[in-house]
Amino acid sequence: MLYPELFAQLEKARWNMATDIPWDQFDVSLLTDEQAETVKMNAITEWSALPATEMFLRDFRHDSDFSAFMSIWFYEEQKHSLVLMEYLRRFRPDLLPSEDELHAVRFEFDPAPPLETLMLHFCGELRLTQWYRCASEWHTEPVIKAIYKTLSHDEARHGGAYLKYMKQAIERSGDQARLAFAKIGMLMASSGRSGK
Repeated sequence: MLYPELFAQLEKARWNMATDIPWDQFDVSLLTDEQAETVKMNAITEWSALPATEMFLRDFRHDSDFSAFMSIWFYEEQKHSLVLMEYLRRFRPDLLPSEDELHAVRFEFDPAPPLETLMLHFCGELRLTQWYRCASEWHTEPVIKAIYKTLSHDEARHGGAYLKYMKQAIERSGDQARLAFAKIGMLMASSGRSGK
């Protein structure tokens, strides 16, 4: 069972929105309208962890260990949305997402094979790690730079957790898991060439 170990690891890395974000370093002259708009879009996107969690709990009903891990993942992903919204509330309240805008990303995923879903979300966490690292470099305002750096580290830890569940799946299912992971890996690697 991986959940207890992952809980302990992620608990040690947990950051506090009130004390670990340098809110007092905000510099209005370093935040462009374009940058502020991207913060809003990322806040809305992170809110979509809600339907993703519902999908995971449905498709992984057979795996209580992974389902328990979803409690940590969901908490941290929703915290990402909250910290981005707090940034907007403090510094660009005109861009704070409405409840309707947040609710609009709540939709039902079609049922999918669990192993392929696991691999797809592993790839997604790695992509978000790089996305937020690049966002931290692109932004010029110090507080949002720090927030994106913090989110990047969270996403990297999530990717590591997914990797542990993938390794566990290989131990349990062998070639069935390898084939599922390779299928998604091929899709991710060749999608630009295939026109899909």
